[in-house]
Amino acid sequence: MNTVIRTLQRFGLGENEAKVYVQILKDGETSPYRLARETGIPRTTIYEHVMSLALKGLIELEKSDGLAKQQTKLRPKNPSILRKIVWQRKEEMSKLDVDLVHILPELKSEYHKTEPNADFMFYPGIEGAKKVMLMEDEGQMQEYVWDYQTPMDSMGPEFINEWVSRTTEAMKNSKWKVKELFPLNEWSRHVTTYQYGRDPNYIKSREFRYIDDPVFDIKQRFAIKGERVLISNIEEDEMWGLVIKSPSLAKSLRSIFLMTWQIAKPVTDEVVKSWGSNEFLMAEQGKP
Repeated sequence: MNTVIRTLQRFGLGENEAKVYVQILKDGETSPYRLARETGIPRTTIYEHVMSLALKGLIELEKSDGLAKQQTKLRPKNPSILRKIVWQRKEEMSKLDVDLVHILPELKSEYHKTEPNADFMFYPGIEGAKKVMLMEDEGQMQEYVWDYQTPMDSMGPEFINEWVSRTTEAMKNSKWKVKELFPLNEWSRHVTTYQYGRDPNYIKSREFRYIDDPVFDIKQRFAIKGERVLISNIEEDEMWGLVIKSPSLAKSLRSIFLMTWQIAKPVTDEVVKSWGSNEFLMAEQGKP
């Protein structure tokens, strides 16, 4: 019986209204007085449910006036009417859907006059790119990154190494590990072996994966964090940072990221060691 009542509620009946309807089906022909006695629902409320069921087309009633009101005769219609009503609603909803498609552009134009639906912040130059990279440190939440491995000769080794060391340390106690994906090429091998040589925790504090395919060729750092997309560009003559706050864009890019993440290969200690030692780091540290 609970399943029957729940289904009737999904149809649009209230809980007590559904109980009254089921009781009318059982009785075949009944009256408000009898229903109140059988269901335990007050007679004043019974009248409300009866009128509602009649308006929905589920029962028929033969009204009486005055003192005979409580003897109003109630008869159920064939319960197959429930499905007929559902199909009528589906047809009406389909027509309504068509009408809504035509009026929604006008309604949306009114809504978006005052409600900004996205926020863009552009930061020019190297300092702008740095500023956006530092924004990645804000807030504790899952972060997804496409990176081409930012060159030190643009931002300076002090800035890059300090930022890498600080974020590596911070991620040790973080609830989430950054998922970072990069194209495998000579440059990304160089950057990865360099930072790994400085601190092996570099690849342990993050989840790194790579794609070994020349088609995957990115020139920016994309970080997807919550509702924001943070882009740093340091490529030849283009130096800038861009922050886009857009739940829709962040969701789409996150979906694309996770698709590419599935086909990427993990970066492990063994993988990095197989790429050989980093000559630049050895020279920097004064090793022969």
